[in-house]
Amino acid sequence: MFPNRRAESRAPRPLPIFVTPIRYRRAADYTALRLGRAVLGYLGVVVAIITLAPFRFEGWPTHGLSTVWSWSDLVLNVLMFVPFGFVYQLTRPRGTPTDWWRVLIFGALLSGMIEVAQLFAPERFTSLFDVATNTAGALLGAWGFSLVSQRVRGDTAVQTLALELPLMGLVYLLIPLCWLIGFGSEGELRRLLVLGPGLVAGAVLGTVHAAYVHPAPPAWWLLVTTVGWSVVALVPGARGDLSVIVPGAVLVLAVAMLRDIGTRRAMTQAGTGRSRRFELPTLRLVMPLYAAYLTASALWPLAPDGTAWQGTYALMLPGTEPTMAQVFRALEQVAAFTLVGYMGAEYRGRDPQRGRSTLPRHITWSVVTSALLQLARGFRGDAGASLLLFLLTQVAAAFGHVLYVLQRDHVQALVKRRTLLASFRKAAGITTPAPN
Repeated sequence: MFPNRRAESRAPRPLPIFVTPIRYRRAADYTALRLGRAVLGYLGVVVAIITLAPFRFEGWPTHGLSTVWSWSDLVLNVLMFVPFGFVYQLTRPRGTPTDWWRVLIFGALLSGMIEVAQLFAPERFTSLFDVATNTAGALLGAWGFSLVSQRVRGDTAVQTLALELPLMGLVYLLIPLCWLIGFGSEGELRRLLVLGPGLVAGAVLGTVHAAYVHPAPPAWWLLVTTVGWSVVALVPGARGDLSVIVPGAVLVLAVAMLRDIGTRRAMTQAGTGRSRRFELPTLRLVMPLYAAYLTASALWPLAPDGTAWQGTYALMLPGTEPTMAQVFRALEQVAAFTLVGYMGAEYRGRDPQRGRSTLPRHITWSVVTSALLQLARGFRGDAGASLLLFLLTQVAAAFGHVLYVLQRDHVQALVKRRTLLASFRKAAGITTPAPN
């Protein structure tokens, strides 16, 4: 009898040896895209809040294009869009050349939408100068990442900047928080609160440099990343005040170096097998610092004014006209709880089952913390407790938890991709290093 050729044609053929790894490579690229979009969306919301507050709009344009500008506006416009280009490049597959046109269009569209909205805000001004400088900032961020990538090609120093590293997620989320601190500070003394997030960022960068940049950590990596973070975060956060920016940057670098030394000693004592498990020790170190900042920010000024306790359902007390600084301080609390949600989720670890089992405890901590802060704010005559602000902080904490879940899913996709790629390369007898 002749063989059944039709049956043979229907039989599944063996897949090429790299089909499965390519499939998981695409899955990892997809999770990276989701995570990047979430972070970029968060940055976009914060920038829109800063540029559109106090959110009073008319039904028709209230003014035309403005030609007024200053050097401080130029610097702030550029720096506040640098993270957009940098994070955008982080979300692309490694080795992919920078798509300058997409970065340019993305920066111009985001800035253009904000400027169009400002046409309807009587307290704001619309300027093509802002669009140009914002777009230049996005391009500068993408160029900065490309420059670092070319300088350390083949080194893990670039990989440690990626969003897939949980600790680095804190570094990026702290930047817009610093911006809100600056815009909510009317006096020079309150600007010092920006040092709290700065110390947290310095400790994280020091840990990352010691535990994750292998095999020979370049000394300049810590200097460049710390100074770069300080410029982007502290210049707007301190409203250009050099008396805060310069000492703040030095302090952030000093904390990063101390944490780098401490992490290396811990690695030596624990052995090389545990060199990449420093998330929990770092979180235990920075959480008290962050809690101190959170308390000082919510209750500033710290001196009691003898006012009886009062509260409201709205953001501000009835009959009071909120200032721009008060609006920014309230929004700063919301942004601060985004990091509370992220750090709380990261503290519970990467295991999804364990994360779900500890979620009620995490929600309880967030609710209790925000409720205590609101009760204490009730004795502040210029603020008062706010039910709306309490609810917004819980939404922000939930969003921070979601950000960490997206980050964890991306890490799991990367691990699966690398494991399968290694097994397929071994089966094929390929001994050259696999690309990331």
